[in-house]
Amino acid sequence: MKALAIATLVALSIGSTALAQQQRSARDMMNDMRARYGQTFEQCQALAVSRGYRVDDDNIEHSVMMFIEGCIMGRQR
Repeated sequence: MKALAIATLVALSIGSTALAQQQRSARDMMNDMRARYGQTFEQCQALAVSRGYRVDDDNIEHSVMMFIEGCIMGRQR
């Protein structure tokens, strides 16, 4: 019983840490792309907004980041 409780606590702590890293990572990646690609990033961000994506600096969704990254690479039209 103790082993199960400990395993559950460890799994929950690892999961919450991974989620926090993913959110910080998405924000960091967006900032890196913004710095690296400048105007192209801004154009792709505008395209994402025109296609219905929400672009909010406080809560960056992974799907928005992936769309903008694909746009920069020429995959979105």
